[in-house]
Amino acid sequence: MKPASDALRALLAAGQFAAADLYTFTLVDGAVLRYTSFDTDVIANGSTHFSGDQGAPLFDRQDNKAKVHWKIGVEVDTLGFDVIPNQATVNGLPFLWACRLGVFDGAELQLERAFMPPPARGYYPPAVASVGTVILFVGRVAEVDLGRSLATFNVNSHLELLNTQLPRNLFQSTCVNSLYDTACGVSRAAYLVGGTSAAGSTVSVVKATLAQAMGWFDQGSITFTSGQNRGFSRSVKTYTAGGPGTLSLIAPFPFAPAAGDTFTALPGCDKTTGPGGCPKFNNLSRFKGFPFVPTVETAL
Repeated sequence: MKPASDALRALLAAGQFAAADLYTFTLVDGAVLRYTSFDTDVIANGSTHFSGDQGAPLFDRQDNKAKVHWKIGVEVDTLGFDVIPNQATVNGLPFLWACRLGVFDGAELQLERAFMPPPARGYYPPAVASVGTVILFVGRVAEVDLGRSLATFNVNSHLELLNTQLPRNLFQSTCVNSLYDTACGVSRAAYLVGGTSAAGSTVSVVKATLAQAMGWFDQGSITFTSGQNRGFSRSVKTYTAGGPGTLSLIAPFPFAPAAGDTFTALPGCDKTTGPGGCPKFNNLSRFKGFPFVPTVETAL
């Protein structure tokens, strides 16, 4: 049985109420987006969930095969629903564009059912307060399928976190640590470098004059702190020093950086004991690989 407040139980016992689905997205950067499928905005738990009539996205899970249901055991549950973008924007970008750029990748979703008393005058005001909510589903966005006019979200329950490969550390020639994590021990702040993009930068190549040697930022990252790409990060494929040098990206930015846009960059690690690995950070003592493991042989 799902928990409910006394006020909500009294409303349900009366048999006259309205219900609405509430969708709360918590993005990986901590931003929270709240929407509802109701005709008006819904105020629940101290927060406002915006409706499609106010320009928010329109939600539909009636025609989707993945319904909300409950299972006994540890099988991963799924939820699917369609979203029509309407006039909604996310971080200043049109909703579908934001989906295409991966803004919702790994985001946490909480689906609730909100209950309201019947309207006093036959219609609800622009924002109606909920008596109480019941949580129907909680999970993480696994996939977003995009069409011309809608996005289909597929969400997995948190039970998918149990799908962890064991043992955690594999015997491999390269280091199993992730750069800048606790096991690695390298300080991110100590290696963070600020820079400014130069003229001639494109969505895939950032030109900038940096003091670091050739290849320093290979397999690293760059994050813009101003301009149209502010807040967006991309992985660096190769770095060529010079005046200006070039940072070639694995995936493009949404906009070409303008001259003068500021950014921060971090060097990468090739996870070996070579010049591009642990010695680059004076961190060879924390190397957690097995460089003498025999290479895989292919039988012909």
